[in-house]
Amino acid sequence: MEAMAVISRSPPGSAQIEIARRIGIEGATFTRMLDALEADGMVERRPHPTDRRTKHIRLTPAGQSALAEILELASRLRAQLLTGIDPSQLDRTSALLETLLERMEQGLPDPDGAA
Repeated sequence: MEAMAVISRSPPGSAQIEIARRIGIEGATFTRMLDALEADGMVERRPHPTDRRTKHIRLTPAGQSALAEILELASRLRAQLLTGIDPSQLDRTSALLETLLERMEQGLPDPDGAA
């Protein structure tokens, strides 16, 4: 779902490597993912007009339809999961998770305060 969503939101003519970076995965991993999506008719790879090594990726009509169904299902599931939860609790939880992600990206602080 994430790969298809990023592909759908990418500017037309986005290269495969650019999309892999946006998702945050290695190019080889993304290539395998694209192989499977292409075999299922969800994405199409087109050659770059001037660089044979570069492929442009786009969702096919079947991929657009499948993504719409996935997003609708995810939206319904999210609504069911969050029913009855106080919005301020969700905001606090989101803030905590953002802080934890930032710390992991920056490297964990030394518990003793040593540099």
